[in-house]
Amino acid sequence: MTAGVAPDYLRRMLIRPAAESPHLPEVAAWLHAQWWAMDGHALAETEAFLRAATGPAAPCVLIAERDGQPLGTATLDREDLPSRPELSPWLASVLVAPAHRRQGVATALVAEVRRRAAALGHARLWLFTPDQAPFYAARGWVPEGEETWRDRPVRLMSCRP
Repeated sequence: MTAGVAPDYLRRMLIRPAAESPHLPEVAAWLHAQWWAMDGHALAETEAFLRAATGPAAPCVLIAERDGQPLGTATLDREDLPSRPELSPWLASVLVAPAHRRQGVATALVAEVRRRAAALGHARLWLFTPDQAPFYAARGWVPEGEETWRDRPVRLMSCRP
């Protein structure tokens, strides 16, 4: 558990597919602003992806909620890094609302994506990150090299689900 987080905070958190969440439009707006708009996608495209990405196989977008509020999101995806199309599946789009960071939300979302990947029989799960390698390394992810994404270096990492 994350230091300083009340135990019931995480117990009261619900993680479910985005299509089952009343917070899908708000989370779609977060994802759109963070990543999708940079690729020229309309907000409606982002929402449509979230509605369709219900799993159990990738893609599956998850939303963490507590007390009627969206806390964060993460995705189990088939592909994420254009330079590495041979790798699959991916942990992607981990994003926690600023007011809910450092409270265990990202850790819980990552664990749920890993659980789902394991349940599907995947032997390896991949991610890339420009700046959060220490966070993932502390949770068992192993560095697998450097790649380039949007003209900047990123760390490629993997783990056993």
